[in-house]
Amino acid sequence: MELLDKNSLAGTLDSVNEALFFDRRVPKAEARRLARWLASRHDLPGSYAGMFAPTARDYETGIRLFTGHRITSGAATGHILGEETCRTLRLLDAGVRDADRALENAVRSMDARLAESETERGRRGFF
Repeated sequence: MELLDKNSLAGTLDSVNEALFFDRRVPKAEARRLARWLASRHDLPGSYAGMFAPTARDYETGIRLFTGHRITSGAATGHILGEETCRTLRLLDAGVRDADRALENAVRSMDARLAESETERGRRGFF
């Protein structure tokens, strides 16, 4: 089963997370390949808060959550897929230095966005 869908961050995340949820082993070489591709999406145009960018197809078609809800908002698509990529990279634990660095930077960027939202300058609850 091919886990990587280079045309869709959402499709890749869904495939990887389904495999992990059902305890299907992701071979270390495949985990590294996935981690490198996920890391390549870091801070590209369209990324939310410096996280990981959805693909053009993700933005064109929207995404569907595990609950079945459709998300068509660009901001929600970028935010949800950015956070899901962080979670998936942690679960893959592939030991790829570039992926680890991208994950650290994405988390730092989102943390800064959240902290900014709680200051006098930010609008509480908006980030």
